[in-house]
Amino acid sequence: MGNPLRLSPDVWQARLSRRIALWVFLSIVAIEAIILVPSVLRRERELLGYLKALSAAQATGLLVEVEPHTIPPEDLLRRMEIIQQDPVILGGALYRLTGSANGPSGAELVGTFGEPPELMTPDIATGRSDRYHRRTQRYDALWEMSPLEGAYQVVIRHDATWVGREFYAFIGRIAGLVVIISLFVTGATLVVLEPMVIAPVLALRRDLMLAGRTIRQNQDARSLLFESVPQQQRSDELGDVAIAFEEMVDQVTAAIEERDRTEQALRESEARFRLLVEQATDALFVVAPGGKFVDVNQQACETLGYTREELLTLSVTNVQQAVSPADLEQFWQLAIGHPTTREGIHVRKDGSSFPVEVRLGRIDMQGRPLLLALARDITERKQVEQTQARLAEVGELAAMIVHEVRNPLTTVLMGLKSCQSLDLPPRSHRRLTFALEESERLQRLLNEILLYARESVLELETLNLTHLLATLTQNFGEHPLAADHRIQWQGLTKPTMVQGDRDKLTQVFINLLNNAWEAVLQGESITCTVTPLSPHQVQICIRNGGDPIPPEILPKLTQPFFTTKPTGNGLGLAITRRIVEAHGGTLHITSSAAEGTRVTVTLPAISTGAPADGVDQ
Repeated sequence: MGNPLRLSPDVWQARLSRRIALWVFLSIVAIEAIILVPSVLRRERELLGYLKALSAAQATGLLVEVEPHTIPPEDLLRRMEIIQQDPVILGGALYRLTGSANGPSGAELVGTFGEPPELMTPDIATGRSDRYHRRTQRYDALWEMSPLEGAYQVVIRHDATWVGREFYAFIGRIAGLVVIISLFVTGATLVVLEPMVIAPVLALRRDLMLAGRTIRQNQDARSLLFESVPQQQRSDELGDVAIAFEEMVDQVTAAIEERDRTEQALRESEARFRLLVEQATDALFVVAPGGKFVDVNQQACETLGYTREELLTLSVTNVQQAVSPADLEQFWQLAIGHPTTREGIHVRKDGSSFPVEVRLGRIDMQGRPLLLALARDITERKQVEQTQARLAEVGELAAMIVHEVRNPLTTVLMGLKSCQSLDLPPRSHRRLTFALEESERLQRLLNEILLYARESVLELETLNLTHLLATLTQNFGEHPLAADHRIQWQGLTKPTMVQGDRDKLTQVFINLLNNAWEAVLQGESITCTVTPLSPHQVQICIRNGGDPIPPEILPKLTQPFFTTKPTGNGLGLAITRRIVEAHGGTLHITSSAAEGTRVTVTLPAISTGAPADGVDQ
C-alpha cells in the first residue's frame, strides 16, 4: 500500500482538486482574516498608545517644575517648544481652558509650534482624543499632563513612522502565519478528500470515458471492470453513485442492444417492404397534396413507360384522364383507414391509354398527409368481361337452339324407331340403324349442352362420402368396362361427411372413373384415395397410369368442347368442374410419366365420428 499522506499526481492535475484546494485555501484565509483583523487593529492601537504614553512621560519630566498658573500662556507655549527635542514629536498646539465651574467650558487656542496638528478642540469636545493618518504616518493625540491639568490642553503631532513599520511587520507575520495555516489545512483537507472524494470522482470520470468509448464502438460495456465500482459497496453517496453508474451502463447497453435489434428489424422490414413494393404486380403511387407524385414503384414506371425520375416530376393529372382538381379534393376528404376503389384511364408516355382500377387510401407519414394509390391494369379483365358477356349471349342462343332442336329431334327418333318394325332390305336396315345412332348421339350432345348452359341447382343433403364411393365402386364392378380393370380404394374405413347433391356427385365420380378406365390398358389398376386434409376439408384423388397428358393440353381439359377423344364432345370434364365448384370445392389435374395422371377433387367436409360402411376392392 502507498503512503496515505502522499497525494497522487492525478489529484493536482484534476480541475476538481485544484478548485477544491483554491476554495478551501480562500475560505481559510477569509476565516482567519475575519478572526485576526480585530487583533491587528488592536495591535495598532497598542503601538499608538505606547508612542503617546512614552512621549507624554518625557514631556512631563521637562515641565514638572512649571507653574502654569503663574506664567503667561505665551511663555508657557515657548517653554513647550522644548519637547520638540524628542525626535518623535513634530509639533503641537496649546489650548487654554475657559469658563467657570457653573458655566459652559471651552478652550481657546494659545498657539502652535512646529508642525501643527489636525486634531482641533472641537474634535476633543466630541470625545475624539486622537487622529491617526496612515498615509502620512502622523499621529495627533491629546496629552493629559498633570502640571497642566485644569488650565491647559495640549495636542501633540507625533511621527508615527515607527508605528507603521511595526504595524506592517506585525501584519506580515500574521499574513505569513495565515498562509502557513491555510496551506496546512488545505493540504490536510486534500489528504482526507483524495481517497474519499477526489479519487473516486476521477475514477468515475475515467470509467465514464471508457464506457463512452466502448459504447461508441458498439461493444458491450457490461463486461468492463470499472475503477469506480468498489469491491465492497460504500455506505455513502459516492457508493450510491458508483452503483447507479454501473446500473446505468447496464441499462444503456441493454437499451442500445434493443435499439439495434429494433433498427435492424426495421431496416429488414423496410427492405422487405420495399422489395414487395418494387415486385408488386400493381403500380404504386404516393401522392402529396396538389397531386404531385412523391414516390412510385418499379411497376408504375414499367406500366407507364417513364423512369422513376421522370414520374417524380409529374402529377396525377399527367397520367390519368378526366381527373379534375375537384376529384383530387374529394380524395383528400377520405378518412384514414377507409379506402375507396375507382376506375379510370391511365395514359402512357407514348400516348397510349389503358383501363385501371385504383385503390385509394389516405395515410399520414410523420405528420404529413399523403394519398396511397394502387393501380391495377384491368385490360384483360375488361376483355374477359366482354368475352363472358358474348358467351352469355351465345349460351342463351345455344340453349334456345337446343330447346328448339330437341323437340323435332325427338319426333325424328320416334319415327326412326317405328321404322325398325318394317321389313326392310339389309342395306336400308343398316342406314336406319346408323341414322338412329347418330340421332341418339345428337340427342345426348344436346342434353349435355343444355346441362352445361344452365346454372347448377344443387339439392344438398348430408352425405357419407365414403359410403357413396363404396357403393359406386360396387355398382361399377359389374359394368362391362370394368371387367378387365381393378379399382383400389384407400381411406374408406372412416366416415367422411359432406353437404352435397347425391346425383351430381355421383355424376362427377362416374365421369372421372370412366376417363381413368379409358386411359389404361386391360389388366391395369386405378388407385383412388380419400384423405381428410382437416376437420373441414377432404381430398379425393383418382390416379391411373397410361401415357402422360402433354403439359400444354392440361389447362384445356376442363374447357368446354375441348376433347382428345375421337368420339368425345368435350363437355364431360367441363360439367364435372362446374359441379365440384358449385359444391365449394376444386378440381386439379396433373400428369407425368412417373406419377401417371392424377385428378384431385377437394370438397368441404363435416366433422363427425360416426362409422362408415367401406368396401375395398
